[in-house]
Amino acid sequence: MSERRQRLVTAARYAIGLAVLAWLVSQTDWGRIVRTFGRIEPLVVLAILGLSIVGLLARFWTWHVLLNRLTRTPFRVAAGTTLSVAFVNHLSPTQAVGRSLAPAVLRQYTGQSWGPLVAVAALHTALYAMLYGLVATLGLVVFGMRMEPWLLFALAASAGVYLVVGLTVIVAGTRLDGVGALASTIERRIPTHRIPLAGGAIERFLGALPDLSAEAAETFSTLLGSPRTPVTYASGWVIALMVVPGARSWLLLDAVGEPFTPAILLPLALVTAYAVTFVPVTPGGVGVAEASGTLVLAALGVPPAVGAPTILIDRFLGVYLPALAGWYPTIQLDLSRTSDE
Repeated sequence: MSERRQRLVTAARYAIGLAVLAWLVSQTDWGRIVRTFGRIEPLVVLAILGLSIVGLLARFWTWHVLLNRLTRTPFRVAAGTTLSVAFVNHLSPTQAVGRSLAPAVLRQYTGQSWGPLVAVAALHTALYAMLYGLVATLGLVVFGMRMEPWLLFALAASAGVYLVVGLTVIVAGTRLDGVGALASTIERRIPTHRIPLAGGAIERFLGALPDLSAEAAETFSTLLGSPRTPVTYASGWVIALMVVPGARSWLLLDAVGEPFTPAILLPLALVTAYAVTFVPVTPGGVGVAEASGTLVLAALGVPPAVGAPTILIDRFLGVYLPALAGWYPTIQLDLSRTSDE
């Protein structure tokens, strides 16, 4: 793809996301929402903010448990990696860019060799994708009959992609066959030199991949071979992506007089709805995730006028605010050092 065409595609993706967000905002009675939320008890507001902090810490935890299996690692390393990856993911049209950055960030924070860090990043991706795919698939089984066919198809395709990616990374992680060819393909399709702040580090990382196969594969197999690793990771994942968004959204819906019942199924509905963020339609799923969440809640009986702002607030607190916070640790990185250390 030519550079000019790549720019047009990226601009189109941003435009789609912003257009969908604008449409959702225009369909919401914000006067009513402001009046309603203005009456929320302070304790409920504190609970929502507290849940958001817990969710962010749980996201940090998913990186920390993997890094600690290699060597004792400060929690701030996991925090900086999480926020930096989130920030870069919202600058680029695909999550692959942010996840490609992770080993370079970890290398600067920890000083460890490339191989183990590639294994940690790969395993994080594999476990994340597998859990998301399995939970979203379960959600489709539970809620699918209540959705429009086109929405059901889109979500099923997204859940399927998650499962395929997760299985592929697990198989490739233990063997890493053809990793050089994969790196070359990514370099051709993603103009890394145009990625702000991180482009050079990602390009060097991709160039180094062919020499890392044996060490990375050994570390990957060791980490995955311990049942404690995926179980501990899954606990953080469930808290960050199910418990916290579900509880936060339930409190918001209850505050406007539209409680979701049964409440225990709301986390499952949200994971299913947000599965579309994996497909690189817009950077970070901006707009598309909000539209999908609103449509899924509407199919389950929540009026769009209430569902839309609930989803927007949930995404802002759980996704966009951490991504914005990732700007600071990202600009503090000296990624030019990663090739020589």
